[in-house]
Amino acid sequence: MKAITILGSTGSIGTQTLDIVTQNPDKFRVIGLAAGRNVEMLAQQIRQFCPEIVAINDESKFTELKEAIADLRPQPILLAGQDGVIEVAKYGDSEAVVTGIVGCAGLLPTIAAIEARKDIALANKETLIAAGPVVNPLMEEYGVKLLP
Repeated sequence: MKAITILGSTGSIGTQTLDIVTQNPDKFRVIGLAAGRNVEMLAQQIRQFCPEIVAINDESKFTELKEAIADLRPQPILLAGQDGVIEVAKYGDSEAVVTGIVGCAGLLPTIAAIEARKDIALANKETLIAAGPVVNPLMEEYGVKLLP
């Protein structure tokens, strides 16, 4: 069973990835989720996939998310902001990180995941286009694979 983390879990790439997880529950386990601001969808994902750690990038939505899953046991580690997303990216025994965060906002979490020796399933080309000269040597240095 492959342990994965999904950054941008409420977006198109994230929801498609979670559909694959749902169809293959014997092959994947979700360790971490990070989303931008969609509390309702993120709360549903937390209930369905029981991740260990979750971040919502929009710090103003943190309390709403906390309240939306207050009855859930066990509670995941809940974080907020860009730093929270970075923590999710490098957390625990996740073997691969699906980076579905649009634009350059996904760069720092991707770098954090690489430095934590997580393989990267890169769903946004901006990271390679804008920061290929930084990201590619890091992947080589840390022995990380780029998964299509």
